[in-house]
Amino acid sequence: MDEHGGRLIRVSSTSNAEQALSDHSITSIAGKDLKSVELIKVSRPFDLARAKEKWARDLIERSSGQFRTGGSPICVPLVGDESWLGVIVLADRVRGLGYTAEEMDLLKCIGAQVAASLLKLRLTEEILERKEMEAFQTMSGFLIHDLKNAASTLGLMLQNLPAHFDNPAFRQDAFRGIGSAASRINDLINRMNALRHELRLKPAELDLNVVVTETLATLNGTLENKLVTKFDQIPKILADGQQLQSVCTNLLLNACDAVGTNGRITVETKRQGEWVALSVSDNGCGMSEQFIKNSLFRPFRSTKKKGLGIGMFQSKTIVEAHDGKIHVESDLGVGTTFRVMLPLKSQTA
Repeated sequence: MDEHGGRLIRVSSTSNAEQALSDHSITSIAGKDLKSVELIKVSRPFDLARAKEKWARDLIERSSGQFRTGGSPICVPLVGDESWLGVIVLADRVRGLGYTAEEMDLLKCIGAQVAASLLKLRLTEEILERKEMEAFQTMSGFLIHDLKNAASTLGLMLQNLPAHFDNPAFRQDAFRGIGSAASRINDLINRMNALRHELRLKPAELDLNVVVTETLATLNGTLENKLVTKFDQIPKILADGQQLQSVCTNLLLNACDAVGTNGRITVETKRQGEWVALSVSDNGCGMSEQFIKNSLFRPFRSTKKKGLGIGMFQSKTIVEAHDGKIHVESDLGVGTTFRVMLPLKSQTA
C-alpha cells in the first residue's frame, strides 16, 4: 500500500519482475463494501476463489498475470497498527494440494511478520522526515535570528546617528558598521539559499580576538560607553569565523538588553590550559537559577517581548559543534557572565 494506506502501488512475485500499479486503490477493489475491507484487516488467510465479494474477483484478475493458470489463490492480509498495509496472494501448490490449518496459521504468522517489517519501515521514514523538518526549522530559525540581530544593529545605529553625526569618528564607525551589517545580511541570504539540514562548519585558522573585535565594530553605536575589553594574547584556533561572530553578537546583544542605558559590559579573552576562553559579563538584571536550568538554552523560550527565544540555543549549538562548551553564572539583580570555551587544535599547514 502507499503511505496513506489507500492505494496498491506495487506487485511483485518470485517468478516475475516487480511491476508498478497506478490505479489499484482500496476503493476500486472493495467499492462501497466497507465490511469487506474491515474483514481483510482482521481475518486469517483465506481462499480468494471462494470469496463472493467483487473486490476478491478484482484482486484475482489483477494477480492473474503473476501466477500460473488454475488453482486457488490464497490471500494473506498484511495488517499493522489497525491499518491495511497490503496483501500477499499465493497460488496453490504445484501438486494442487490445499493448505492445511497449520499452514494457514503459519501464513498468518508470516503475514504478521511482513506487516510488522513494512510498518517499521514506514514509521522509520516518517521519523526521518520529521527530524529533517525539525532540523530545517532549527536552521531557518538560526538564520532569522541572525537577520533580526543585523536589523537591531542598524536600528540602534540610526537612533544614535542624530546625536553624534557631527563626530567624524562616530560617522566613520557608523559607516563601517552599516557596511558590515549589509555584508552580514547578504551572507545570511546566501546561506538561506543553500540551507542545509544540519549545521555545517567551515573551519579556518583564525584569531578569536579578531572575531570579537570585528563583532564589536558592528555594534559600536549599541555598546557606546558601556564596554570594557580585556584581550590577552591567545593562540589561533580552527573555527568558523562567521558562526563564532553569531555567538559573539548574541552574547553582546543579550548583555546590552540586560544592562539598560547605564550598565557595564566586560568582554575578555584568555587562554585557559588547552582552551581559549571568551567571557561576556554584565551588571544587569541577571537570571534566576530556574530560568537557566529550564529555559535559557532551549529554543523559543524568550523573556523579551520581541525575542525569538533562539539566540542562546543557537549559540550553544554552534559552540558544541566546535567541540566547545558554554557556561553561565548569574544572580538576580547582580549580573551575568557567559563563558565560551573553545579547544586548541593543531594549526593548519
